[in-house]
Amino acid sequence: MTAGFMALPLLLGAAPAAVPPDPGGTEAAPPAFRDKTEPGLRAQLGSRERATFWVTLAEEADSSAARRARDKTAKGRTLLAAKQSHARATQAPLKALLDGAGVRHESFWVTNTLKVTADEALARKIAARPEVASLAADDPVVLPDPLPGDGKPRVNAVEWNIDRINAPRVWSEFGARGENVVVATIDSGVQLGHPALHDRYRGLKADGGYDHAYNWYDPGWVCGPTKPCDNTGHGTHVMGTMVGDGGPDHTIGVAPGATWIAAKGCEDTRCTRESLLRSGEWMIAPTDTNGLNPRPDLAPHIVNSSWGNSSSDPWFKPVVQAWRDAGIFPAMSSGNSGSQCQATGSPGGYATTYSSGAFDANNAIASFSARGSGEEGAVKPNLAAPGVDVRSSWSDGTYRPLSGTSMATPHTAATVALMWSAAPSLRGDVAETERLLNRTAIDTEDLSCGGTPERNNVWGEGRLDAHAAVSAAPRGPVGAVSGGVTSGGAPVADAVLDFVGPVKARAHGDAQGRYHAKRLAAGEYAVTVSGFGFTPVTGTATVTANGTVTRDFSLERAPAARLTGRVTGASGAERRAVVGVVDAPASATTATTGADGTFSLDLPQGTYDIAASPDHRCAAVATVRIEVRGNTVHDFRTPPRTDGFGTSCTVATDVPFPRGTKPITFPHTDRAVSTIDLPFPVPFYGRTHRGAAVSIDGVLGFSDLLHSGNNTLLPRAGAPDNALFPYWDDLVLGAGSGVHWAASGTAPHREVTVEWRDVALASSREVRFSFAAVIGEDGTASFHYENGPGAGLANGESATIGVENPTGTDALMYSFNSSVVRGGTSVHFRTGDTAVLSGTVTDANDGKPVAGATVTAGGRTDTTRADGGYLFQLPPSAAQDLAVAAPHYTAATRQVRGEAGGVTVTDVALGTARITSEAASAHLVVPPGERRARDLTLTNTGSAGAYTLTEATDEPWLTVSPAGGELAAGGRTAVTVTADASGVAPGTVLTATLKLASDSGRKPVTDIPVTVVVPAYRTAVDAGAARALTDAHGDTWTPDRAYTAGSHGHLGASTRLTTNRALTGSPLHDPALYRTARQDMREYRFDGLPTGTYRVELGFAELAGKRPSQRVFDVTAEGKLVVPNLDLALEAGVRTAHDRAFTVRVTDGQLDLRFDRTVGRALVNAIRVTHRPDLTG
Repeated sequence: MTAGFMALPLLLGAAPAAVPPDPGGTEAAPPAFRDKTEPGLRAQLGSRERATFWVTLAEEADSSAARRARDKTAKGRTLLAAKQSHARATQAPLKALLDGAGVRHESFWVTNTLKVTADEALARKIAARPEVASLAADDPVVLPDPLPGDGKPRVNAVEWNIDRINAPRVWSEFGARGENVVVATIDSGVQLGHPALHDRYRGLKADGGYDHAYNWYDPGWVCGPTKPCDNTGHGTHVMGTMVGDGGPDHTIGVAPGATWIAAKGCEDTRCTRESLLRSGEWMIAPTDTNGLNPRPDLAPHIVNSSWGNSSSDPWFKPVVQAWRDAGIFPAMSSGNSGSQCQATGSPGGYATTYSSGAFDANNAIASFSARGSGEEGAVKPNLAAPGVDVRSSWSDGTYRPLSGTSMATPHTAATVALMWSAAPSLRGDVAETERLLNRTAIDTEDLSCGGTPERNNVWGEGRLDAHAAVSAAPRGPVGAVSGGVTSGGAPVADAVLDFVGPVKARAHGDAQGRYHAKRLAAGEYAVTVSGFGFTPVTGTATVTANGTVTRDFSLERAPAARLTGRVTGASGAERRAVVGVVDAPASATTATTGADGTFSLDLPQGTYDIAASPDHRCAAVATVRIEVRGNTVHDFRTPPRTDGFGTSCTVATDVPFPRGTKPITFPHTDRAVSTIDLPFPVPFYGRTHRGAAVSIDGVLGFSDLLHSGNNTLLPRAGAPDNALFPYWDDLVLGAGSGVHWAASGTAPHREVTVEWRDVALASSREVRFSFAAVIGEDGTASFHYENGPGAGLANGESATIGVENPTGTDALMYSFNSSVVRGGTSVHFRTGDTAVLSGTVTDANDGKPVAGATVTAGGRTDTTRADGGYLFQLPPSAAQDLAVAAPHYTAATRQVRGEAGGVTVTDVALGTARITSEAASAHLVVPPGERRARDLTLTNTGSAGAYTLTEATDEPWLTVSPAGGELAAGGRTAVTVTADASGVAPGTVLTATLKLASDSGRKPVTDIPVTVVVPAYRTAVDAGAARALTDAHGDTWTPDRAYTAGSHGHLGASTRLTTNRALTGSPLHDPALYRTARQDMREYRFDGLPTGTYRVELGFAELAGKRPSQRVFDVTAEGKLVVPNLDLALEAGVRTAHDRAFTVRVTDGQLDLRFDRTVGRALVNAIRVTHRPDLTG
């Protein structure tokens, strides 16, 4: 139902309609089964043991006798007999097959269908029968919640909507309130006890009791036959707008004098097809409470159906035609699918229904009101009625304002009740009633979906005016006028005769020039007769009560003239546009534009509505009223079609077909949907996407894709939303076919292409065709159709083509089930109402991308990925702030301009510190009971930033000073690390980790390991020195001495060397240690060493000025050569510090260091021996 009751597309429970081919070569479905069976049902039968489905027979009953019947009761009886007899005869062979198979089935005479529950094998047999037209799934109509409304002030004690259509004037001026007319609803029911409705129920008896026979029908047995009920409130609201009258403060109904009956076609928030069809049959011939003894004489005059699908589905069409044939007026809602053109669903979109759009208290069309056109190009809606903030009855006994075309439709239905109450001769004449409604509607111009100012696909014929409609109805005694229209003795086909007198009326001549104007109120009439190509004439006619007067008219041909001009659109000249007169007879000529958009059209002189219709769906029809007197020149510009987001499109024929290069696999064959990661972000309806989903069925989306070949109108709520639909249809893959994708171009105009290559329609697998969708990072998208051998068949006649927003509330639908696609063409989408802002966020220090940066503009936010890229699609602006922030980086703001339809690239480099420690770790040797300190040098090669240096876990023996600070760009600072070995046992190794945290974007936290060795032995010797030296680290170097047992010292004859001259090099220890040396000693020996690993550090400097090769010696530790052929002058130079270090394992308590000369005398300046339990020898 449409005011909050518009049905969702029938996708519930649908299994996949197309899956990749079985590698084993599964046999294709036989042609009859494949061609006659709905894709969703084929999938259900293939995946279930059995399914319930609908079988429609090809042949319909002949109802012409019912149409010719004199009155409504006779029409209904004749129709019922014809329909039931035809169904019995034509369904008998199929029923025999079903009975023989022992399957459950039910028969419906109104549509000549059967509801069957069977398996696939039997379904194939059914489809093979020649009398069977189709098999369809038993999918329900799903009902969304009603749209809430706001209360509006009453006008002269009635609701605004009742006053707006001038219903109170009908009551007061004509005394007609709907008396003697019965209205009905097929809806969610009616709450019988509501004070505004109770007294108008036809089943209410004089004694206050009820007779529900022939007045209430509940095919689903939700309420049962005992009394009407409503478990959703929707039906009660609709009925209240038709007949409700709850007293002075609750005048809510248009025709409060009419009576009502109802059928509950919707069980709750859904309507099963069975209940809707049973209700449709009941309206033609209501039954008693047992469903028996049908009585067409008790059928309602008017049926209001405020429900429907958003897709075009003909299954209910025979019911509507049957109502018309029975003289029942079919009032339908147009749907709530919004501002998209060609979005009227069914049954409101049928040419045989009379559908209503919705407008508000400001006489503005409702945003949700569905636009046309409808079936076979019919103007839809037929008219518009109040449908926003309509206050009416609710199922809990209260009143509630609601919005929707469901709320608009009962205004139209009840206006018909007023007309038929005031003019009984109209009852049952549906066509004449529609003509009166059309003629008297208030013209409202809106050409956004095509049409004329007087008749378009937004308002239809205009706004409903009940007073004007009743005024135009033939009240009182009536008669008729008939005759012929000729010219030069030959009949004039399709003449139009306008009668102005007691009422206004119009009659149309037939192909033989004959006309019959019936039901004219008795009196004098002025008659104007016109025909295409003829000069109008006027005359008079006198209509007598219950009589028929004959009046013939003769017309003269109008002189000819020529209209020339040029048709252009958004992309230039409109090639192949058709220019012609609106509503001209079939015999009228049209002109087709050439490649330059020019045309020439020969017309009779006159004033016409001329329409220029483009041969594509990116532009709407341009209609202009032109007076053609002699040769006339007039150019046309076709208005672009746009959606609410501002998306428009153009068509091209000279764009090369794009190819995909990377095959897409479909791992889940039960869904036939796969995903791809996009190499760069793309915008779509204001959102940024970095991944996409691809369906075999011609859909490229950015949300979850429900795999289904059951294409629908756009927009529509429910998956698939947020998608491009280059060719949404039931498609299959075969040998050699596939789906491929590729990326191409350069920023900021890179594109992603998805190509469906050599795919086939499930209904015609022998023909292959290819198409592609392209989406760009600049906000553009395009669809391409290859000019291959299958291009003619794949023309869109069973496909949906367009783009839809993420919520399914806005779309630009290029076409729906229309043959508008030609091979070699492409459709290009863009929006002129937005601008794309993009760029890359980088680190100012290294110039590389920053991931995880937050970029904000226009109230939108994007987060960069590994490539540092961001992208927005926003309304254009002269200037706006682009804010960029990332953890540990300095936030930046840039002013950017967004050009409509353009791309603005703004790269942003974020400043950040780059604070590091020159030393990757800290290592301290601290004798037991002592303290030692070391400096860590921190540098900053980035921008200024703060830092902290803290322990990962608090260790009592470790301190850092300072623990934090600011470091300028290019700055250096020293941080002192102090270790305290008090109370620590000798031979212990202490470890800790310092955390260097800073505003450094690349590495905000650096771990610096700290190792503190508390040695069990340590001796440092200043060789050749006479006194002790304490170095900058607090370590003491003892003066040199000769060895004594139990201690340490040098062995063998030796001499001391000293110098005051400057030394060079980079000594590891205090430079003073290198100014003295001992030479020519044989050995240094150290006693009392615990077993373990020791690090030996030797300091050297050539103090005697020896040249290379004049002093060469080896160093051996514990019998192992550790420094071979040391030539200080050669390796370091004269008076240059040189250091060597090594580890050695001591197991005998004594360390022997031998100095064996090769040339000259051995020399050493400093020796330190340290127990290192942290090392291995």
